[in-house]
Order: sequence, then structure tokens, then C-alpha cells
Amino acid sequence: MTPIRIEKVGDINFTYPYLELFKEQQLNPFMEIGITDDRELSFTIYPIAEKVVLTLEQWEGILTTAKEFLPKALRDEDSFQEWYGKESKP
Repeated sequence: MTPIRIEKVGDINFTYPYLELFKEQQLNPFMEIGITDDRELSFTIYPIAEKVVLTLEQWEGILTTAKEFLPKALRDEDSFQEWYGKESKP
């Protein structure tokens, strides 16, 4: 089975970072794992030229990574907002 590469992306246009999933050696992701405004995980699957086949182990690994990513990303954003609120007050 083709290995899966997961990259964390921070984008100034989004409140939270997100994860992009790639088939090894591919430049374009086949999936994005993001966080909604309701602070829930969202999974976006992109159409790519070749099909993506995942084993159960790979899918469970993706879900585990997503579940671990969510509380960390929320905690980081909450900490930033708390710090930024203190810094912006006179």
C-alpha cells in the first residue's frame, strides 16, 4: 500500500490550521482535514487523477491523527486569542 504523508498547514486566511493528506511522492493532496467555525472536524476529499485506496489501518491512522489534532489546534487558538486580547488592551 502507498504510504500517506500528512502535513500541517497554517494559513492566515483561516482561523485554525488544517491537515493535508498526500499519497507519497504526490504534490497535490487528496484530502484536507479542517476545523469548522463550530469547532468540529471536517473532511474534504479532492478529486485526483488516480484513485486513492486506503487500508483499514491507514484510515484508522488518519482518524486518530485528526482526533489528536482537533484539541491541540483549538487549545492553541484559544491561547492565542487570550494572549492577543491582553496585548491589545491599553
